[in-house]
Amino acid sequence: MNYNLEIQRLLIKISQENNSSERKLLLGRAIEIADDNNDLFEGIDLRYQLMEEMESADERISLLKQSIQLADSHNEIQEAFDLRIQLIEEENDTSHCTDSFSAMAWLLEAVDNYKELFNEEDILWQYKWLAVSSIDNSSISYQQIQNILQDLKTRLENNGFGLGGYFVPELMWRENIGDIHGAMNIIKERDRLGRDGMSDCEACEQNAKIKIKLLNGNFDEALSDMKEMQMKKLFCAEVPFNTYCNLAYYLNKGNRPEARFYFNKALEELKSDKNTSAISDISKLINYSAEHNKQLAISLFTKYAHWQLNAEDKISFEVSLNFLKLFKKDEDIELENLRPSFPFYKENGLYRTHVFFDYYKKIAEDLAYKFDARNKTQNYNKLLLEELSRL
Repeated sequence: MNYNLEIQRLLIKISQENNSSERKLLLGRAIEIADDNNDLFEGIDLRYQLMEEMESADERISLLKQSIQLADSHNEIQEAFDLRIQLIEEENDTSHCTDSFSAMAWLLEAVDNYKELFNEEDILWQYKWLAVSSIDNSSISYQQIQNILQDLKTRLENNGFGLGGYFVPELMWRENIGDIHGAMNIIKERDRLGRDGMSDCEACEQNAKIKIKLLNGNFDEALSDMKEMQMKKLFCAEVPFNTYCNLAYYLNKGNRPEARFYFNKALEELKSDKNTSAISDISKLINYSAEHNKQLAISLFTKYAHWQLNAEDKISFEVSLNFLKLFKKDEDIELENLRPSFPFYKENGLYRTHVFFDYYKKIAEDLAYKFDARNKTQNYNKLLLEELSRL
């Protein structure tokens, strides 16, 4: 039978099938037929259909990587270009950026070598994201980060943009090295110059301002900025959930009574679907509730803790730091719904808390050493010691 007819027969069955698992099996069979017959575009189109059936970002990323390999093997540069952009966008919604760095390196080379085919402006937004991720990865060297920041700045300027996009990773770098005064100055400069086409959305910019003020201990100013955000009804995919989590976390550390209000607001936002990149924010809620409602903290931990597994370094450090409070007292603990993927999973769900405490403390210590060695500061060790002193 002609393989195209066989694929069409399967597609008709797929359109009539209500069960997602069956649709996945049928699509998998159609993909095999397309691949066996070396049909590049049919294979990629079918993978797109299969991606729509996948709830897991990692499963969708796997299919994108397969499609990229197909496009590369057929020397379909335009298709490979578009697929790599999608891969970066998909990984941006996870707690890790494993394949995005190599994808961006390929994209940068493509826009530099094939100027007649590609517009550099089309990848600047993703490049901004990857600049931030490079800062959050302890294996990226100090000099590499400076090179990335300068290269991003140059490419933005060459395409007629201001510093709006550049300020995003530069602000993250200042926070990373503990230069909060420098971060405050960047926000002032950013606000003075105004927004451009590569700036983060207005909600994210206000959110960043609030976080830096919280880190600087300017709680009243941060609360005032939060009221402005609410008045202007600023929101996006991450805001106000991220803002509420930061307010609850830092106000609680500052013994401010407003922390409880924003903790409850964050819980309301958490009811909606979140992707795994939210684990850093969720860990702040766990840190808060470990102090005020331990059963809720345990419930949140068992539901979300596995999102940290394979997360990029900065997220893994923050999450490990925030989990310590929950396990500070050495005692028996029952965690019935902990995922089997966990390193020391037990079927009976019975554990000693010191196992978790030692595990997360070791992760935080190792990453603090790596980041401080890379950044040439003591900021991460300072954060770790401050958290340990509060336990």
